[in-house]
Amino acid sequence: MIAKMNTKDDIKNALSAIFEEMNAYTKTVDDTTFKKSIDGKWSIAQNIDHLTISNNITALSFNMPKAVLKQLYKTNNRPNWNYDEVVWKYQRTLSQGAKASLPFQPKISLVPVRSLVERFWKGSCDTLLKAIDGWSEDDLDTYLIPHPLIGKMTLRELLYFTVYHVGHHLKTIKNINKTV
Repeated sequence: MIAKMNTKDDIKNALSAIFEEMNAYTKTVDDTTFKKSIDGKWSIAQNIDHLTISNNITALSFNMPKAVLKQLYKTNNRPNWNYDEVVWKYQRTLSQGAKASLPFQPKISLVPVRSLVERFWKGSCDTLLKAIDGWSEDDLDTYLIPHPLIGKMTLRELLYFTVYHVGHHLKTIKNINKTV
């Protein structure tokens, strides 16, 4: 586990830290490497684009009225998953061959203008962090949202996923940079 993430503030701090780590690392990557795809896999630009889409959809979930979430997806009636459980569920789906569905596949990076990819990424980070503010600790454990690979999860679990997901792609990006 990255760090103990018990409260909303703990999660926001973990998100801010992983977002900043991503920003700092990508600054060290040259433009050619940033755009280069190896063996048909996503480039660094495409990985960041995918994360931008994911952040924006997550923020959209947090910007929906609670009554709408409750009507669409009901409320949580099971024990909450901790960070490690969320990571395990995600890794299990990946090991079974799961891939990002079409809505989560890179779009803006298909014409990889680095400044646009980076601007949209940073905007998505800010939008997500602000969207979390309107939710109480109880709300994070009550309201559900569907994840395309894991299924229904609480908003807190979705934030755990986001911390892990960005770190997962940061590791991929670092490996791409080593390979080039």
